Amino acid sequence: MTDEGSRVLSIVAQPKRVALLAYLAAGADEPFKRRDRIVSVFWPDLDEERGRHALRQAIYVLRGSLGSETIRSRGDDEVGVDPELLWSDVDAFERALAADRPDVAMELYRGQLMAGFYLNDVIEFEHWLDNERNRLERLATEAAWRLAAGRETEGDGAGALHWGRKAAELAPFDESLLRRLMELQLRLGDRAGALNAYENFVRRLREELEAEPTEQTVAVVERIRAG
Repeated sequence: MTDEGSRVLSIVAQPKRVALLAYLAAGADEPFKRRDRIVSVFWPDLDEERGRHALRQAIYVLRGSLGSETIRSRGDDEVGVDPELLWSDVDAFERALAADRPDVAMELYRGQLMAGFYLNDVIEFEHWLDNERNRLERLATEAAWRLAAGRETEGDGAGALHWGRKAAELAPFDESLLRRLMELQLRLGDRAGALNAYENFVRRLREELEAEPTEQTVAVVERIRAG
């Protein structure tokens, strides 16, 4: 193994270091984060002095693994990641959206942020991670629908259906997205596809949530069946 690989493993071997790096790298509009806030998230049970000491130690390891300039300080109270030295798919995803490039953004979106990663003893981080997952999923869903609408306007029915289905897949229990997909399919002459999407949704809803679709969704499918 190369020295570089060994340095990276020194981060991966400690889940809290991975979590801290993700926390620091997130939020292109907030490149620096206050040390006291970081301590309250990752070391809530320590007093201020010991918490700041734990943070300094963690940052020391990150700098040793990633390069001293990658983790930057601003004054005594703030710390952040240099986006020019550490590439983040989340940062690139949000920059693509800001540049009005939903196609590029969706190439970068690979699903749930840090899927399968948990720090059960760091509750504030788990709350932050859940919020980030939901926020990014919402942005990806909106980007997929923008692409679907664009393809429909261009007369590309297959492309519109692809992105409409993708949007619905990202939020599989969101009935508003299901209804939107069914309406799109109906406009494009895919009545069978709309009914199939509904049936799959109902089966998933019953099996996983033991729930039934709302009256609003039922009304849409009844109209499709009657048409």
